[in-house]
Amino acid sequence: MSKFFSLQCWLKKFYRNGARFQQYSKALSRSYLFSSDELKAYQETLLKKMIHHCYNHVPYYRDTFDGMGLKPDDIQTREDLQKLPILDKRVVQADIQRFISKKHHNMLCNMGKTSGSTGTPGKFIRDFDAINFEHACVWRHWQQAGDHGKRRLSLRGDVIVPSAQEHPPFWRYNPANRELQMSSYHLSRRNSIHYIQKILEFQPQVFYAGPSVAHVLAKFFRLHNISYQFDAILTSSECLEPDVRSYIEDVFQCKIYDWYGQAERVAAIGQCKAGSYHIQEDYSIVELLPGPEPDNYELVGTQLYNYAMPLLRYRTKDYVYLKPETDAHSTCTCGSAFRSLDRILGRSYGYLLTPEGYHIAITAHIPIGVENIIETQFYQERQGEVILKVLSNGKFSAVDREQLIHNTLKHTSPHMKVIVEEVDEIPRGPNGKFINIINKVPVSLN
Repeated sequence: MSKFFSLQCWLKKFYRNGARFQQYSKALSRSYLFSSDELKAYQETLLKKMIHHCYNHVPYYRDTFDGMGLKPDDIQTREDLQKLPILDKRVVQADIQRFISKKHHNMLCNMGKTSGSTGTPGKFIRDFDAINFEHACVWRHWQQAGDHGKRRLSLRGDVIVPSAQEHPPFWRYNPANRELQMSSYHLSRRNSIHYIQKILEFQPQVFYAGPSVAHVLAKFFRLHNISYQFDAILTSSECLEPDVRSYIEDVFQCKIYDWYGQAERVAAIGQCKAGSYHIQEDYSIVELLPGPEPDNYELVGTQLYNYAMPLLRYRTKDYVYLKPETDAHSTCTCGSAFRSLDRILGRSYGYLLTPEGYHIAITAHIPIGVENIIETQFYQERQGEVILKVLSNGKFSAVDREQLIHNTLKHTSPHMKVIVEEVDEIPRGPNGKFINIINKVPVSLN
């Protein structure tokens, strides 16, 4: 491991785990146990402060308020938010500068980029406080799962080693977090024994991954007839299906604690120690707009902490199912009065199969940095070949095409055949949700 990478790890931890992080962590440990009335008062105190900031320092909101004849004091409660229009990604990305605060945008801010669950690229500014607050919220979730600084295994979407690398190591060690980071792009039957041997050597206690990658790793442990028990598994970034959850928990002999969020940071949902999914009410104000099916609702969120680029009534295009009314608003056995959900219909991922037999489930990184894309869908009929269906804004250029192909080769395999097709529309799947990967290849654990 290079000294430069080790230094990066420590600097990142210092940036995220400073004094503000500690303050937020203490506050969040209290607000998790607020009553419904206390939560409402807490949210509305922060909302009034945010509304005044948006009017005074963010051009888009000043113009919106003035155009509608509204003043900041007209928004006092959560219900008053309905006086404002709903915001979506296309409006924000069409003129991002109008959403950036003229007061809070500085060198400590961070630019987040995402393809999103809809395949639509986006850029979002986060200030230092918002980053520390986000990390404190996630840390609370980890602690509820029993992680108080345990040895971690991480199989996320990061590029750990070059995609062309054919031999181990397919991992690196993050000393700041006592974390073994493994490449999700090289996980195949051929390499699986190397992964398993390294995991047995490292003896991680908690496992962080997207459900699809955790599912594949569990299958390889079972394939090799090797047992391993984690203390907890923490999943995020994808929709966790019940049968996938059951399989992973059975193989690794522990509970999964699932988490939902998005790059825009407008809503968060965490699974508590009692197994309930809770809207994190001290994270943002979340509205539930009726969806296409009974008890099906779209998440619309209003930020309370990010002053660099605040988003008010931002639609996520992710859906949830509510529990019955009597259960949704009752205090959970974990002690929280946060609203409870039955399940999340968030991002649902398939696999791409590379020429080497790797199963690539994480493609969100691929459209990042490519201009003029509205949506991208990955379609595969033959192993080692992928068709990228691109819905553009009409300005998609040869340079954009080459960048998209370059990103695909980087995040899948340098030997992947990549075909880019511009299309007029990308049809939705069940429940009106976007499907980012359609794979027609018979998939086995190659």
